[in-house]
Amino acid sequence: MKTIGNFKIMVLVILFIIAGCEDFIEADVPDTQITGSQVFNDAQTAEAALQETYIGLRDQVLVTGTGTGMGALMGLYTDELQNWRINNGTDQSFYTNTVSPANNILSQIWNNSYTLVYNTNKIVEGLDKSDNVPDETKQRIKGEALVVRSMVYFYMAQLFGDIPYIITTDHKVNSTVKRTPQAAVYQNVVADLQSAAVLLEAQPVGAGRTKINNDVTAALLGRVHLCLKNWEQVIEYSDQLILNGKYKLEEDLDKVFLKESTGTVWHLKTPVEGNNTHEGRYFIFNTAPPPSISLTEQLVNAFDPSDLRKEHWIKSVEDNQTNTFFHAFKYKERQNTASSKEYSVVFRLEEAYYNRMEAYLNTGRMDLALADWNLLRMRYGMSPYTAIPENWEDSLLEERRFEFFCELGFRFFDLKRTGKLSAEMIKNKPIWHKHYDLLPIPQAELLLNPNLLPQNEGY
Repeated sequence: MKTIGNFKIMVLVILFIIAGCEDFIEADVPDTQITGSQVFNDAQTAEAALQETYIGLRDQVLVTGTGTGMGALMGLYTDELQNWRINNGTDQSFYTNTVSPANNILSQIWNNSYTLVYNTNKIVEGLDKSDNVPDETKQRIKGEALVVRSMVYFYMAQLFGDIPYIITTDHKVNSTVKRTPQAAVYQNVVADLQSAAVLLEAQPVGAGRTKINNDVTAALLGRVHLCLKNWEQVIEYSDQLILNGKYKLEEDLDKVFLKESTGTVWHLKTPVEGNNTHEGRYFIFNTAPPPSISLTEQLVNAFDPSDLRKEHWIKSVEDNQTNTFFHAFKYKERQNTASSKEYSVVFRLEEAYYNRMEAYLNTGRMDLALADWNLLRMRYGMSPYTAIPENWEDSLLEERRFEFFCELGFRFFDLKRTGKLSAEMIKNKPIWHKHYDLLPIPQAELLLNPNLLPQNEGY
């Protein structure tokens, strides 16, 4: 993989507009650059280093709402999105499940992710050595950096399997590193998040919910433990979000993705006031046939007719031949507005309910699971269950499909962790093979560092 010799970052002119404000602020950046050795001379430059990691997540890495993020790529890879840009090699290869080790987007995902890992490692190392940053600020920034690094590693391990787990900035180590078994990566992620929870224990929820705090750590821990099937921990971290009174499910489904939503645990602020989300620009179209992607008929037709999510979160566009196409309409704004209306959501309260429900079902607490399930069903205009469905595993997967479509690759990861990926994909993707549960390691990385061999099976 590419290593970074000098860690350079831009100095921010303004870090906080209001004293004590906990919101993530992105200010204009001057031309002056500073090297890694100078970053931790004071709190301001340490804050600037941290801000770079937020920008990386929003604009470049994995959870970004652009066409190279997991919501887009894994939506094409599974059965959520149909590709209309057949001449676009990246989109078409993910849509037809013909992603090769030479695919440029794989190298982009890999290198951008490890660049962000390097930056978080630089923050952790620099803060540990710094005597000029106040202890309280040092703990908070280090905790936030650990959460960012953990998120990157968690998703990279799900996408690629065994991956290098790097916690140093030593380029000699990084250039010859070997792959860490996926299970060990998950263990390290959990350990780092537990450390972050201690460091962030005193951090409040900011007014804009754009900064990582202990609740964000709990949300990610809940997501990780769901993948690992650690049901008691899933319940614990879900309860932390559901019972603390800081978050509330929006009654109006059109408000769920607004920046003021009461159910948002963490979202990524836009770079400039008046900008809206990458997701809005990517998923929404106003002309037909669609210029790039649309929702698949399989997804749209699978919704219960009474499900309000279909009415509020999906929009149709017709051409002059009465053909109808559908796009995700969770985010409503495709263009700039006078002031920003939406930020890119990474965690929202609904996930905690679905995670807890699944944990209850897997531990035999059917009455508690039924209460959570019916709370959500009635929210979406559907009749409550009188008892848990006999095929609850499949029913719950469908519910999560309707809840999280086009968000962060949920469909792919849910089917994969439940062992149902191949059986479900073969219904609509006749060339699907079992080894498609992992993406190939980029060929360029294998050439740079043979210690990353062997290539993932099937590639």
